[in-house]
Amino acid sequence: MTSLAVRALERSYGGAAGPGDPFLLGPIDFDVGDGRVAALLGPSGCGKTTLLRRIAGREAPDRGDILLAGEPVLALPPHRRGIGLVFQELALFPHLDASANVDFGLRMARWSEGRRRERVGELLRLFELEGLGRRRVHELSGGERQRVALARAVAPEPSVLLLDEPLGSLDEPLKAQLRPELREMLGRLGTTSLLVSHDLRDAVEIADELLVMEAGRLLQAGPLPAVLSNPATARVAEMLGYATLVSGATVVRADGGLAIVETGVGEVDLPAAHRAGAAAAARSEGAGVALRLLAHPASLLGVPVDSGLGCGVVGEVRRVLPEGPLSRVELALGSPAGPPRSVQVRWEGGGPPPPAGAPLAIAVRPDALRLFGSADASTAPAGGAS
Repeated sequence: MTSLAVRALERSYGGAAGPGDPFLLGPIDFDVGDGRVAALLGPSGCGKTTLLRRIAGREAPDRGDILLAGEPVLALPPHRRGIGLVFQELALFPHLDASANVDFGLRMARWSEGRRRERVGELLRLFELEGLGRRRVHELSGGERQRVALARAVAPEPSVLLLDEPLGSLDEPLKAQLRPELREMLGRLGTTSLLVSHDLRDAVEIADELLVMEAGRLLQAGPLPAVLSNPATARVAEMLGYATLVSGATVVRADGGLAIVETGVGEVDLPAAHRAGAAAAARSEGAGVALRLLAHPASLLGVPVDSGLGCGVVGEVRRVLPEGPLSRVELALGSPAGPPRSVQVRWEGGGPPPPAGAPLAIAVRPDALRLFGSADASTAPAGGAS
């Protein structure tokens, strides 16, 4: 069952949208299933918060519809939509203790005192805040404040929970600690949730579904594993951490289930099942169509040029980045079309990695490579909102 559905939602710069108006947002369509956690991923200024504000009822769209449990809610004021909100700043009341913060929404909803007391106690137990109810906000740790904010948002039993960069104001060590905690808490709640973030790690560690957004447009949406493994465009792939190995590669022939790709520095075998639509189009058009070959850095290994293990792409060592017993090596890659680029690979050789200036081949599983049309821009059109 779909708990949250957004249909053809648009917002223009000039207010009421008309022909030719530059859109700030949309048109956007997506669904979030009952009890699922979806992450809305995109750079700052792309429209994530703008979209969230429309779903919450803080601002109205120019066109489109929003449905909760199948019912349209655009005509409803925010307090009647049954939506919980968690902000980046958390917005806890500093003059109230943890229990009173959790209780705030229940008092506004005019719950009876007995129901409120029971609900607050239930949430303090659920979020492992027992014994902390009398503490003021300044007496709580960052993780405890996060849990109080979440408990307050879900106290009135909303049908949908919206989280606007809930970890955005925290430092990375605390984020790393809180991501699995937040995932576990959302799982316990079972509330349909939409989490906004510009950090891919938040999406990967917390969400079930992934929505990729840029410049006010939704570029791809679907189950997290499917989007991560099969980005729809080169731009989506870049936003998901993929690195361009070669720009200007061409499909020269197809042998069985493999596409043989000429990179300008050698040939690469690419399983046809893992090519994007642009590559399929290139194959139908024949040889000579310029393409971009991308791979996720996690799948890249640096190997000696004479090892016979490389995929056909060779770079020049720029610098070595030690990481405990292993090392990462930054390589400069030449390109038959476009400026030089760099990529990081893992070095797992038997000795020290080669010095700066030395050649190093890249090894990668063929099924970890992705091929896209070179016309698929690596930058999005200007525009968007925060």
